Amino acid sequence: MKKLRRNARMLCLQMLYAYLQQPDENLDDVIQNGLLLNENPEFDEAFFRELIHTTIRNLDHLDERIKKRSKNWDFSRITLMDKIILRQSIAEMMFIEDVPPRVTISEAIELAKDFSTEESHVFVNGMLDRIYKDLIEEGILPEDIKPVKEG
Repeated sequence: MKKLRRNARMLCLQMLYAYLQQPDENLDDVIQNGLLLNENPEFDEAFFRELIHTTIRNLDHLDERIKKRSKNWDFSRITLMDKIILRQSIAEMMFIEDVPPRVTISEAIELAKDFSTEESHVFVNGMLDRIYKDLIEEGILPEDIKPVKEG
């Protein structure tokens, strides 16, 4: 299941990128066309669909969370790929209950390493860690009892 979800996250990232580049397109059409071109047929489709729709449905709220925590960065200066990784990951932490937040953060770091700039993984890690702590303080997520292992 781990690999199937990782592949679903990668596919979601790619579809979100395509959708946000074509704002006049219908999300379901972008998904359908993207799935036809998908070279990796092994992914958790239910998880993928939940993640992409949840991310798009909550885009404004997710962006507000990013803006709140990116005090040293103007939102417009954050790369589109980093915004998408952050949006998708925050949506996963907040709305998909069967994924531990630390797994979500770890997966986001890997996505940033694979799909974004050389230093993006550090930025994504810092932002998600702060947002994760905010979600705990707000009572949206339960407190984590295990420390994060970096590796």
